[in-house]
Amino acid sequence: MITEKYFWKCIYTWVKYLDYQVIHQNTDDSEIWLVNEKKSSIVVFKYGANSAQEVRFDKSRIQDHKADITSFLGFTPNKYELYIFTEKTFTDENLDEYEDTKFRVKIIRDNKEIDKLLPNIAIKTVFNRQNKQTKTFYKNRALNTNPVEKHMVKFSPVTYALIAINVIIWLLMFLILNRFSDFKLLDVGGLVHFNVVHGEWYRLITSIFLHFNFEHILMNMLSLFIFGKIVESIVGHWRMLAIYIISGLFGNFASLSFNTDTVSVGASGAIFGLIGAIFAFMYISQRFDRKVIGQLLIVLVILIGLSLFMHNVNIVAHIGGFVGGVLITLIGYYFKENRTRFWILLIIILILFIAAQIRIFTIKEDNIYNTIIKNEMKDNNYKEAKEMVQQTIEKKYADDETYYLKGLIIATIDSKAEGVATWERGLSYFPNSGILNYELAIANRSLDDNEKALKYIKKALKIDPSNDDYVNLHKELSDQDDES
Repeated sequence: MITEKYFWKCIYTWVKYLDYQVIHQNTDDSEIWLVNEKKSSIVVFKYGANSAQEVRFDKSRIQDHKADITSFLGFTPNKYELYIFTEKTFTDENLDEYEDTKFRVKIIRDNKEIDKLLPNIAIKTVFNRQNKQTKTFYKNRALNTNPVEKHMVKFSPVTYALIAINVIIWLLMFLILNRFSDFKLLDVGGLVHFNVVHGEWYRLITSIFLHFNFEHILMNMLSLFIFGKIVESIVGHWRMLAIYIISGLFGNFASLSFNTDTVSVGASGAIFGLIGAIFAFMYISQRFDRKVIGQLLIVLVILIGLSLFMHNVNIVAHIGGFVGGVLITLIGYYFKENRTRFWILLIIILILFIAAQIRIFTIKEDNIYNTIIKNEMKDNNYKEAKEMVQQTIEKKYADDETYYLKGLIIATIDSKAEGVATWERGLSYFPNSGILNYELAIANRSLDDNEKALKYIKKALKIDPSNDDYVNLHKELSDQDDES
């Protein structure tokens, strides 16, 4: 037995999973027209038919208005499907046609007939799953005309997959690392200017899937759920993924152009790219619905407001991602619609990319490893600081400051003599290091070896004559040498 609930459940399934949208309904909602523009397909669902003659009349009525349908849609459908739900028994006729325009007619009297219409086992499983939803639920969801809510109904596998990947990575980090420090985030692929300019380009992608803490991933995943579903509903699965990744890259390039001493992680740049894409869609369609814009702006203000209370918010990445989302969406649209604008936008993107690379590789780089080591030392995490020093040396990113910090760590947790030995070893690698010569001067002064201390401070002062600390220590040691 077929019921109205199954009639509306079918329509809801076509809207949610098969990328159709409602374009027409009659006064008593017994006939619903759906369209899939990408497939150039029309599906008409009708509830109720008493005879084969009535079915033939419904088919003829559709065929007689093909020109009007084409004019209304703005394209010519190449396939029509008429699904009639009825409990009446009458002789079925084969009314299918397979000429220029395919026309398929199907009478649905029981659930088995519905099962034959569903395209794959996954959708069949979901459709046949028992639930407590009513006819009204499916009808309201299928006929919802709110622009935002209409997109939220759609099945969005790429959005769900991205959320799942982000959450799984965060859970693994929480269970394995147990601490979301800059040191750990850098170790697993966080975005850092120093590492990227030294060839670790993979961080441009990996950093998009990492997050600082629970609040960070919660806010980003809620935002991705909303804006990801909207964009995926509008442009499709793979285009949405392309906008997401390219926007994330734009955000990361913007971040690298200005931030040289922080570890940046998170999907925010990519998510702001999705927001930029939505505004680009409104510009393209020239549909500036006040309610939709209001809803989007409210969500945007909430996101920005919450981000102000979060640690290490990268505003530059947000702006870069937004700009990237706008540009890549417009490029995709104008590729087919206006080649002149397409090339102009492509040139703009290339100029921005080249400018970013010049900026990234010409600004003074900070050794992020030394920054993190110092931060760990300030927090009395000497074990982590020592581990970070070792990793820095193994990666061949160590400089004279690294050995200076290593000496301080060893002098603190082991012995002062071993710390001095570390500074001497560092000086053998970096003989023109002012900081190592200065530190060895202080160390030898404390050991009452003024002659050796004076030798080191003279070399430090030669390297950096304007350093006040070097000047003062040299004066002090020189005065003591004169007195003796």
